[in-house]
Amino acid sequence: MENSFLKGINHVHFIGINGSSMSGLAILLNERNIKVTGSDIEHTKSMQTLLSKGIHVYVPHDKNQVGNPDLIVFTAAISKNNEEYIYGLENNIPLMERAYLLSHLMDEHVHKVAISGAHGKTTATTLTAYLMENLGMDPTIHIGGEADFIGGSVKNSKSDYFVTEADEFKDSYLKLNPTIGVILNIDFDHVDWFGTFENMKKSFANFIEKIDKNGYLIACYDDQATKEVAQGAKCNLLFYGIGNKDLDYTAMDLEIDKTGRPSYNLYVKGKKICHVKLEAQGEHNALNSLAAIAVMDVLKADLIKTSQLLSTTHGPKRRFDLIGEVHDIKVYSDYAHHPREIEVTLETASKMAHNKIYAAFEAHTFSRVRRLFDHFVRSFKHADIAIIADIYNDRETTDTEVSGEILAKAVNEKVTKALYLPSYQAIEDYLYELAQPGDIIIVLGSKYLEGICKSLVDRLEKKFEV
Repeated sequence: MENSFLKGINHVHFIGINGSSMSGLAILLNERNIKVTGSDIEHTKSMQTLLSKGIHVYVPHDKNQVGNPDLIVFTAAISKNNEEYIYGLENNIPLMERAYLLSHLMDEHVHKVAISGAHGKTTATTLTAYLMENLGMDPTIHIGGEADFIGGSVKNSKSDYFVTEADEFKDSYLKLNPTIGVILNIDFDHVDWFGTFENMKKSFANFIEKIDKNGYLIACYDDQATKEVAQGAKCNLLFYGIGNKDLDYTAMDLEIDKTGRPSYNLYVKGKKICHVKLEAQGEHNALNSLAAIAVMDVLKADLIKTSQLLSTTHGPKRRFDLIGEVHDIKVYSDYAHHPREIEVTLETASKMAHNKIYAAFEAHTFSRVRRLFDHFVRSFKHADIAIIADIYNDRETTDTEVSGEILAKAVNEKVTKALYLPSYQAIEDYLYELAQPGDIIIVLGSKYLEGICKSLVDRLEKKFEV
């Protein structure tokens, strides 16, 4: 459909274009024949994707390269002291935060699905988008990760449907106006922004207020904070969970097979609909699938076909993503960067057939590690050996009271064997030397440690080749 907001806009410049959401929005505009340029602080994989599409991206930020765009879009992480931001102000170029651009694009559609939560929103959004796409809804898609079925993180469409991941960081999702909002869970994160868990819950309550009054809130009953906050909804409220037939959507008789994949009987408002077998691993993905099923039901999709499709997709990349298997050594990559995510991922691995579980982890931001330190320590309880890298930090000053080495020492003293290694290469070498048939290696974190996975698999193939 024609997007009235974009009429008269021929050139958009993005400050911080390499971020997952920003790069996706840049691609959406580029595919609508709008000139897109952008800058960032470092080269990334997403930057290579943008360049391959003919989008001019440069590093670092440089006001002399901005030119005269019709609009400048910036991320919430950009400082107001950024030279390109100041350039926009001084030259009377309209400036817009990323989430407002996303909101404008969404508002051109009838059915606007926004999926939020401290954990799992990329997976749940990917599952929902996959179902919508394969059931003929032809949605516009905006995901915070990469999905194989669309060959990236976004897809343009002129249909009535738009589905997006709704990010709580700096209250970005409060700019959206969804007709269907989903809350998967509420767990204390982004401590540098929210400060307290109560502030975070208030933010999610405000997100609920943004849902159209004739729309729907789909919320996880099994998560206490979500259940509590959802009670204040003024729109239609639907709960989902495991093992409770009184809920709107329930997974009964849940089982996890030796590969970590769940299956269950789906009940809707107390009535059995069908049996569901998932390709995605872990009990948490049973909950994610229920959220996706609830969205599809609100959109009047066939639930039998919906459930069958869930057995044909693993979800987004870097969510318990098998990078390679060599001589019965499995190497996985997972985005987990919060203690709860680490714990759930390693618990899933512990239920699979294995010898030892190696968990290599790169933390992101000092404030997260400091405020959730004890939770991080306990999160490695399902690992046989934890290997901790330095803390990656791209938005805070260095905090000398927390470090990868300090975290590794605490894990080793209180939970399981752990060691600190100062470089990615040292971690890769350690895993290469120790891994034996039957072992599971999981590389965890939101940033760059996952880059060792492919190299490690290649080296193991040479090591064990007959």
